[in-house]
Amino acid sequence: MLTHFLFAVTVSLAPVAEHDAGQHNETQKELLQFATTTQESHRHFASVWPGFWAENTPFIVYNHEGQAVLYTTKEPIPGEQKLAANYYYYSERLPNLTDFPFDINYPLPNNQVATAVRVGSGDDATDRRDTLLHEAFHGYQRAEFADVGRSEFLDPKHLDEAEIRAMLQLQFALAKQAHESREEEDIRDWLTVRVALSEVIASEVSVYLGDVERYEGTAHWVGIQASSAEHYRDNLNNFSNNFPELFDTTFAIRSSAYVTGALLIDLVSDFSDSDNNWRDAIEQGKTPYELAVQIFGISTEEAIARFNDVIAQHGFSDYMARAQTTKSDLVTVADIEASYPYRLDITLSVVINDGRAELPMSFFGGDKGFHQLEENLLFLPNAETFQLTMPDSMIDVRNAPVLADMRKLGEREVTYSFWSQSPIITIDALESMNDLKLQFGQSIIQSPAGWTLDSTSTNEHLRITF
Repeated sequence: MLTHFLFAVTVSLAPVAEHDAGQHNETQKELLQFATTTQESHRHFASVWPGFWAENTPFIVYNHEGQAVLYTTKEPIPGEQKLAANYYYYSERLPNLTDFPFDINYPLPNNQVATAVRVGSGDDATDRRDTLLHEAFHGYQRAEFADVGRSEFLDPKHLDEAEIRAMLQLQFALAKQAHESREEEDIRDWLTVRVALSEVIASEVSVYLGDVERYEGTAHWVGIQASSAEHYRDNLNNFSNNFPELFDTTFAIRSSAYVTGALLIDLVSDFSDSDNNWRDAIEQGKTPYELAVQIFGISTEEAIARFNDVIAQHGFSDYMARAQTTKSDLVTVADIEASYPYRLDITLSVVINDGRAELPMSFFGGDKGFHQLEENLLFLPNAETFQLTMPDSMIDVRNAPVLADMRKLGEREVTYSFWSQSPIITIDALESMNDLKLQFGQSIIQSPAGWTLDSTSTNEHLRITF
């Protein structure tokens, strides 16, 4: 039980908290409390996915103002104030650690990396620990999973078909039912629909769903399992019950895969034989869906034979009727162009190391999410936060449309486009600048001397190269 789990940790740390009460300010105590309760649970974290977390795994917890506590058993970042053994406090914002909610693989001395998570005084500690573990698991995936980046694009045209949107809604409802009942009949009905989706209805959608379930679903399951202990299924239920089941955008499909991937893994974990090393199978490339179909013995022939009966039993006609009254809801660049009169394009040179592009980009799409319009063409209709941090340069865009065009990565070039309702800056003002500093709305873009203004720029459409 979660209350007992956290209470036991708190009791074990009480002497430390009491000893530190007179020495640390409130900010230090708050950050240290989160860090120590997190580290004390390392054995439980390790049991969720062996090899992922260890007693000496470093991590960082920081607040909106940038004050931070680092846990590491090795050399800390310079500028530290030691609060306790292996816990180091920083009163100033760490280099390149913005106010974004998290950072994966933040570099530490001696080739260490750490996951960082932002906390606030009003945040729920379990939720933030879930985020820390979820993002840390993405760091683990980058190192240990095969084919991490596969099937990152789904053509939005698939959602023009009402039948596909209805089938996605039905399979999501069946997923929740199977999770809640744990009855094999309900599980088999869900998997029957998934097999039909894969083999008959929309194989591209199924492949995309399966691969996102493997990457995001596993991280979602690990984060909730590790942070919530015995109550993790309640938290899985809360997330799935609050999910808007419209499936009118590819972002909605991607978001649903967090849930269905975690639910599939939970079933695989529960129903596997003790000698089934399913975690290793997922690391090597199997999807949670493929493992579930194997464990429950769902053949393609059986699924196709049962499919019509299953969907009729679960009211597919109602899902279809609802889907026919709606349509896909993809916001396009043309829609933005019609609504926002001012545009800024920034083109950057990209560093390629060992075949990987170094793009320190982080974003949160907000309510509108994000859409992949093409391979390596990412569109955020109203990005709540979009940040790109480079040596001496920074892009920090808030509450604005963003287009990230990475189709020329092979040529070491990317272009980011931003839109505004009001003028960003004039050409005359730009031509008088040495160091670039733009501020529009809540957004800031700055770069030292060396940037250039394209000759085709107008006050309405500026084009800058770093």
